[in-house]
Amino acid sequence: MTDCLRPLLVSMRLFGLYFVRDSEATNEQNKCKCNAWMIYAVVVLVLLWLNVVRMLSIFNSEDVFDTMVLNKLVSVIWVIQCAVSQTSFYASCHLGTLHKVFAKMKLSDECAVYIRRVAVIFTVAAWSAMAIGSVFFLYGLFFANGSMDYSLAPIATQWTVSSLILVPRIVMYILFFYLLAAHVFPQAMTYLLARFFTFQFKNVGEELDRCLESDDGRVGDADIEAIRHKHQEIAMSVSNIDDCFMFSNAAAFCCQLGCFIILLYMLIFYHSDIDDPVLVTGYVFWMVLMTVGLVFTSAGGIQINHYVSIELHCIGIWHVSCMSHRSLYGRRM
Repeated sequence: MTDCLRPLLVSMRLFGLYFVRDSEATNEQNKCKCNAWMIYAVVVLVLLWLNVVRMLSIFNSEDVFDTMVLNKLVSVIWVIQCAVSQTSFYASCHLGTLHKVFAKMKLSDECAVYIRRVAVIFTVAAWSAMAIGSVFFLYGLFFANGSMDYSLAPIATQWTVSSLILVPRIVMYILFFYLLAAHVFPQAMTYLLARFFTFQFKNVGEELDRCLESDDGRVGDADIEAIRHKHQEIAMSVSNIDDCFMFSNAAAFCCQLGCFIILLYMLIFYHSDIDDPVLVTGYVFWMVLMTVGLVFTSAGGIQINHYVSIELHCIGIWHVSCMSHRSLYGRRM
């Protein structure tokens, strides 16, 4: 599984979103040692939460309800979402949940080819979204006459600065890459895992169908139990992943929905205040990015819930049906 997901996992590791803890087993207890990637992930996590605290100072007493305040509100909501996503993936790596799922799953050749292809596509799409977003942010931060200086809070919001603040802008631009990675890669990985588990559930259903067709609808207890065991393993992996990712998914859905509504409101009612065509294109890009994120988050959850319930229901019905037929046959004998 890790070999198939290597392009995506390497990209996530660059931004502190994925690591594997080094374990040292002894006779007395299991000890987990820190490694460089884990320390790097901790530093990035602390940095993103400090950035959330910093962004809370983005508002001041001179603010009025206008485009600037709406931009500030979107920024605060977005950095909170990024920090929560970073925390969820750090927790899953720290607890070993993600790595255990990768190590436990046995992939068929067909599934391995499918996962590898999807991982490459998602990695390219994630890096493309980051590249486009970084270009718009670069323009807004350095070439838009200070229209995004509010992101340098508290330097440009609480204090009066007349000179060009180049160093804080460069630092903010570097930080933006980590924020954008925390926005894009967790959603790509979550949706990829949803597709993977959906693929696994489909295989279980197809295996049940083959058993029913080969034996004229009569399935033995051993076959039913084997299929049920495979379904249970997949469902348990989904449950373990969901325990860590449910906060990330909830934050992604709520925050992206809020940002989408605010951006749409700005483009409808305050479009006259945005006279720069590049900035207008940037707003449209962020709306598209939020829309895609909402679709991925919703679609992944719907697919998983659908196949968990459908496959388990079918297996249960066939198991009860077989038991009933055997019971009736025994009475007749």
